[in-house]
Amino acid sequence: MKRVLALLFVSTTALFAQPAVPGSWTIAGDVQGYPVNETCTFTQDKDKITGSCKGSDGKTYDTTVKVDDKKVVFVHGGEYEGQALTLTYTGTYNDKGELSGDIDVQPLNYAGTFTAKKTEAK
Repeated sequence: MKRVLALLFVSTTALFAQPAVPGSWTIAGDVQGYPVNETCTFTQDKDKITGSCKGSDGKTYDTTVKVDDKKVVFVHGGEYEGQALTLTYTGTYNDKGELSGDIDVQPLNYAGTFTAKKTEAK
């Protein structure tokens, strides 16, 4: 009986566990009518997650990541018409293991939305 309960606990925990952030993600979104398309790669060293995001313009930006339960916040720089930007993505996991949420672009005070899907390893 103990063995059955332990097995049930492990399988239930795995079923409700959030996906791991480290890995490659494809980001699609929109900010004030401007499409956002990025590929981000995150790595984890102990409790610190870092990485980089590459935009459709081919530029790569160092990215910091914070995870709090199902909430994920990642931040990186950017540029628009020569002006330096900070993009903050705040998302939560859905039942498919994808992220979705809001994008905040400063100092322009623009807002948008995004979805992120983990890229399958090939």
